[in-house]
Amino acid sequence: MQEDVARAISQRNLSGILRLMFEGGPPRPRLGRNTETDLWEYKSDCPQLGKAHEGGWAHVAADVLGFHNHRGGLLIFGLDDKRYAFVGATRILDSKKFNDQIRRYLGDVIWVDFYREYIQDDQRYLGIALIPPRGPAPARFKSAAPLIGGKRLFEAHGSALRDGDSTRIMDPAAADRYMRSVAVPKYGEKYAIDEQGYRILAPEYDDFLSRGELGEIVEKSLRDPRVSVTSLIGVGGIGKTALATWATLRAYDSLEFPFIVSTTAKDRELTSVGIMGLQAGLSSYEDLLDQIVDVLGFPELRTEEIGERERSVRLLLETTRGMLYVDNLETVDDKRLIAFLDDLPLGVKALVTSRRSSVRTAARPIDVPPLRDRELVQYLRLLARERTYKYLSTLSDTEAMAVGRAWDGIPLAIRWGLSRTASVKEALSQADLQMLDRLHGEQLLEFSFRRVFDRLAIGERAVLETLSVLERPIPTEAVIAGAGLPGHQVLDAVEDLLADAMVYRVFDELRNDYCFTTLPITRAFTRRDLARRPNVARAAQRRLSAWFEATDVADSDERLVVRELRQGRGTDDTALTDLAMAAERRGDLDTAERLYKQALRRNPRSWKAARTAAEFYRHKRNDGLEALALYRTAGAHAPTRGHERARIIREWCLLLRDSCEPRAAQEAEEKLLVAHESDPQDPIARHALAGLYDRRGAYRKVIEVLEPIRKTQNPKTRQASLPLLLKAYDRSREIVKAAELRRELEG
Repeated sequence: MQEDVARAISQRNLSGILRLMFEGGPPRPRLGRNTETDLWEYKSDCPQLGKAHEGGWAHVAADVLGFHNHRGGLLIFGLDDKRYAFVGATRILDSKKFNDQIRRYLGDVIWVDFYREYIQDDQRYLGIALIPPRGPAPARFKSAAPLIGGKRLFEAHGSALRDGDSTRIMDPAAADRYMRSVAVPKYGEKYAIDEQGYRILAPEYDDFLSRGELGEIVEKSLRDPRVSVTSLIGVGGIGKTALATWATLRAYDSLEFPFIVSTTAKDRELTSVGIMGLQAGLSSYEDLLDQIVDVLGFPELRTEEIGERERSVRLLLETTRGMLYVDNLETVDDKRLIAFLDDLPLGVKALVTSRRSSVRTAARPIDVPPLRDRELVQYLRLLARERTYKYLSTLSDTEAMAVGRAWDGIPLAIRWGLSRTASVKEALSQADLQMLDRLHGEQLLEFSFRRVFDRLAIGERAVLETLSVLERPIPTEAVIAGAGLPGHQVLDAVEDLLADAMVYRVFDELRNDYCFTTLPITRAFTRRDLARRPNVARAAQRRLSAWFEATDVADSDERLVVRELRQGRGTDDTALTDLAMAAERRGDLDTAERLYKQALRRNPRSWKAARTAAEFYRHKRNDGLEALALYRTAGAHAPTRGHERARIIREWCLLLRDSCEPRAAQEAEEKLLVAHESDPQDPIARHALAGLYDRRGAYRKVIEVLEPIRKTQNPKTRQASLPLLLKAYDRSREIVKAAELRRELEG
């Protein structure tokens, strides 16, 4: 019967565990289960949350590690460990809270599912912590237990093992001996190629999904003499390792490199039964140097001091000019390894995969994006060749795309999600649920993001939290407002997150600018993390709401315009132009100029924005050349007739007339004639046209243009234009008309 429990634990079969372990209500252990074993242990309650109870959680972490390193197990909360009677656990926990408490001691290579079962009317319950068995490598404590009474329960780098009905704690030295005793070989099936000069990781795929242009980009980068390090960047499970391994095997087949060394720092994987620890081949700078000398056939260099060994390796690399492939670089904390890759000898190439962009010198980062629709169909077709997923062969292309999109186009997420289904109907139902609620398994989220998230700077976390508040992309200004940090700090954080593939940039055609967002799976992780810090989430929401409502704008009329712009309703150039004019009125010329430019970027064909901006440059910036260029734009897109066109042409020609451009006067005359004909009642266009005729001595044309307004009573027109008409009469020998007009002007 105990082996049945062990099987249910490895399968994470909760219903089977409850059936095998308990009976009655309130629950009590079945016959033979009322004792503790190497598979389960009873506790009356869970420790409380908070720093004051770290010691209690250290004991839980020790038991979790002990069971994990053995063959998995159960921590059962709510049963008295003396009489094994139900007393009910009282601390309300879930899987995330439970793992958050033990993570400080165990890191993120173990995920424990926590269930609340047999919940009573007073909310007491039976808590089941289901601990998975280890993978090839036992795990260690990542940090020491707190000091209590002058003693620590365990030390950092020590370990634990379940031994009968108790957990045996090992110090680091004892843990080393235990690790050696159960170690699995590092080489062998781990490598597809393992021969003199070449050691290449075995692919994790049966059939490679060609990513088309992406594969070509990787291979081109490996051949580019300007690039030393090609970095494949993306979230966990996006397919970086598969792509890099494919490219490395292709390089081997092509005989491009005299040697290839490949190694992985991967120390865990996500399986259908949870996050499992692995035997990492690379954990330090020394490991990389050792693997290089092994592949090149100089194992005796392993015994040299690290400084001498590095010099020897560099000399070997300089003379051979081969290729290094390092997988999962972000899991290695040794900065010497990054420095080594940043300073590779000329001609040596490196291909690395990482969730973060670490190598900077002569490096080409290549973002590995989610699968596109066509690739989703191909990937599901490849999965259907495996026995586990054979039922997927009946999926239509449309259904395959729906399933893939539900898991954000991430291969690991798709595989992990489908491992929990057994039919097409169930897979499609799960996809509908995913798209509706954007739910993602906690183990998947922790596996894909926890390591990167825990290393983020304050500004980077603030940006992610801000972007996770909304489902849609938002502009830079909104990100800065929501993060509540100085603009330069937020912009730097955005750039770093873009390099980490945690944030994506989307071009907004209405704004004619970039906006920022995250993948739904990233947003789901961040929101779960925010759930335990509701005050932070509410503060980000308040800041974003204030920005979108423009509460920072004092002027009520201006606030209406700004609100429309920020909320995306004022998407044309008119709102931006109005906002620029408001800034101009209050004397904020720099802001006005920036807004005029933004309005013209948003709609380069806007004659209204061009005309208004031209007047700004003409009168506020005294920049006649820029004003002339803008009037030229306005004239090209103005209405074909009417008052507005006449006004634009008129002002354009006035600027053109006074410019130094060749044929300026002739062009201005031609355009002013059009403006005058479009609006004969415009006195300014009439006067300007007459002035140009006068400039070239065409006095008959001056008379033709100005004589119709000789009797005008408008004092400005009489003062400006009638002296010009009098001059034309005099020069044309119209003596009678000149005398009459002179008397009118003098009288």
